[in-house]
Amino acid sequence: MKKSALLLTLISFFIFLISASCIKSKTSFHSQVNTESTSKQKSYNPSNVYPKNWPWRGVCLESKKTKPSDIAYLASVNVNFVRILIKGNKRAMREKIPPTKAFLAEIAWADSILTEVKKYNMTSLIAFNNVVIDPNDEVNDKSKEFWENHTYQDSAISRLDVIVNHFKQRGDELSAYEVIGEPSEDGILGSSVPDNLEAFFKRVLSTIRKYDQQRYFLLTPGPWGRPTNYTNFNGFNINDEKIIYGAHMYLPSPFALQGVRKNPKGLKYPGKINDAFWDKTLIEKRFNALKEFQKKTNSLVYIGEFQSVRWAEGGDIWVKDVTDVIEKNGWAWSQYGYQSDTDFWDPYFDITNPNDPPVEWKISYKGKDTPQWQLMLQYYARNKK
Repeated sequence: MKKSALLLTLISFFIFLISASCIKSKTSFHSQVNTESTSKQKSYNPSNVYPKNWPWRGVCLESKKTKPSDIAYLASVNVNFVRILIKGNKRAMREKIPPTKAFLAEIAWADSILTEVKKYNMTSLIAFNNVVIDPNDEVNDKSKEFWENHTYQDSAISRLDVIVNHFKQRGDELSAYEVIGEPSEDGILGSSVPDNLEAFFKRVLSTIRKYDQQRYFLLTPGPWGRPTNYTNFNGFNINDEKIIYGAHMYLPSPFALQGVRKNPKGLKYPGKINDAFWDKTLIEKRFNALKEFQKKTNSLVYIGEFQSVRWAEGGDIWVKDVTDVIEKNGWAWSQYGYQSDTDFWDPYFDITNPNDPPVEWKISYKGKDTPQWQLMLQYYARNKK
């Protein structure tokens, strides 16, 4: 066993003791659904009951740039939902503070966001995806060691215990939890679904239900949460009426992620990418497996992330086409990512040298007047209806 893994377990126990002494009482969350489920139930939403403000049309938030005061603006433009990402490892790295302190700071930040979300009658999901909080640890949730070494999983579960225990008495400003929204085991031969993914999700849900019978839990098949992963997927053997199935949309990834992780720039949308002509028709086809899954299981569906790097030629068209398809299917969604901690995902950034060849395009902060953000405001306006 690695020393770092043992340290994580000790840290997690320490966090639990701290959190238990710091929890403040908040308004209770009144249930509208009978959460008792049966093994015979094939439907994942048998009562046809929905979370608050469903279908969500929202944004993803991270602590680096987003402040509680931003919620007032988002409410003013009719955003009805925020996905709150807890990233203790990122905060530890940028602030050069111990991982435990960073993790607790992320919880405090999420608390401040939730207070404002409640004030404006919005709702939210807490996403705990960066489950290895030490930025110096070589293991993460995509590592084979994470999925095979129970010490790492135990540490993740113990931190989740802290999170859910802390937020259990929040009201309907908090509707759901997500843990590892892009599950994958990456190796030299590519990405694969972790063998024990279902068992891990069952542990996560058991931890949530220990404190909270009201909130929904997000499930997604691996690898990497792609909508195409729903091909021949019949759902996890998890019996709970408060389940949402989700996906992230970055297809075609060579286009959406061009210029990232050594991916070459210069791809255009609509256009030929990887021997296929990508346009709105093909994007719709890539969602077909998820659409069929929903029909079979009566599942609630939520697209938690979608965005193209801001320097991609035709990126705004791609975002419009993806959003249109999601809306056509009546799914909930949140765009990644409002005031993102990485500039090339932030809709407030735009191209600064449009007269140069697209392969040389660069971006800078432009604020709320970018064409993409003005486009998204049109979709958020639908929340008024």
